[in-house]
Amino acid sequence: MKNPSLFVFPSLTRAAAGLLAGFLLAAGTVGSIHAQSQLGSGTIASAGSGPYVYSLSFMDAPGAGSPIGSVWYAWIPGHFYLPGTPTAAFAPAGWAATISGDSIQFVANSSAFDILPGQSLSGFSYQASFTPAQLAAAPNSGQSDAYSAGLFADAGNIFTVQSVPEPSGQILLLAAAAALWVIRGRRRRTA
Repeated sequence: MKNPSLFVFPSLTRAAAGLLAGFLLAAGTVGSIHAQSQLGSGTIASAGSGPYVYSLSFMDAPGAGSPIGSVWYAWIPGHFYLPGTPTAAFAPAGWAATISGDSIQFVANSSAFDILPGQSLSGFSYQASFTPAQLAAAPNSGQSDAYSAGLFADAGNIFTVQSVPEPSGQILLLAAAAALWVIRGRRRRTA
């Protein structure tokens, strides 16, 4: 004898199976889309008193599905974000740097130099006359686009390069924290 619940509600069972199959297909599609892209991030630090030197590091997240083979720094399609045009740009071994308007293109010479998922690469830099304060005040100055190979090799991954505090700023913060700790300790002893 057939299972009575399946016999009485065959359309409900088919509907549930169809819903489950659709959910699994959608989940698999989202996972594969996520796994196929590079997941870039970056940091920037400044040095000098004019001209200023800006040092960059780029990373590809451990969960990324493809490496980073190029980065167009301070640019997303149609928009240049630096507060002025850099005077020089430099790249680590195996990469090339090209100034393009108020942005910089960094491209690996071959896939052997790509930034693999879970790895980072430093040695990217540029020189400019604008100050770190002007760079920080420029809207979207850290917006950049990473590609799995050369520029426009895929849809790209837009990310923001984050500023790293200057060592002198970090020392001042530590000194202020220590002073507050000492003052708080003295207040406790007198109370």
